[in-house]
Amino acid sequence: MAKKLEKLEQCTEYRTFRFRIQAFSNGYREFIEREAGLTEQAVSKQQLRNYLHQQHYISRYNEDGKKAKSKGHHVWNVEAKKISRNTWWFKEFVRRIATPPPKAVIGVPYEWTPTIWDPQIKAPKVYFSSEWLPPWLRWENNALRGLPPPDATDCNIVVVASYYQGKELCHLKTNFTVHVVPHTPSGAMFMT
Repeated sequence: MAKKLEKLEQCTEYRTFRFRIQAFSNGYREFIEREAGLTEQAVSKQQLRNYLHQQHYISRYNEDGKKAKSKGHHVWNVEAKKISRNTWWFKEFVRRIATPPPKAVIGVPYEWTPTIWDPQIKAPKVYFSSEWLPPWLRWENNALRGLPPPDATDCNIVVVASYYQGKELCHLKTNFTVHVVPHTPSGAMFMT
């Protein structure tokens, strides 16, 4: 245990901490009772949980859109790194397009199906589009498909995800580069 704590002290990267939901909620309940004097009569369990669900520093869902689990129990993830002896910096989780596009191989059918990751809600139903695409790419059933011709080159694309959060229409834009590599007879690709 001492070695783990020593390693944690020396780590400068973000570390993931997993908390069982009930234990985290109970700990926070005790904290607000002790520090702010707010009892369960003033703030109900449901109000407390709703407040915690809205925090951008807690991730409830994995990138595949499923609730986070550890050893069979649902957990909340928090990522933090230690800055100094008593100071921690917490990572804010933000909604984003989760999967980067794969490399495109000249002469081989290309397909990429992006997804949205939201740390607080199950992956929403989404419609993907782009403001511009090279002539060999097109959106079809929320998948980017095409056949790279011999003269295809790397291209930067803007992916626009449109989805509803409640009754509000939301848009999320992200820039990606689709890297194009030559096709070789042996099936190996030259990586650049």
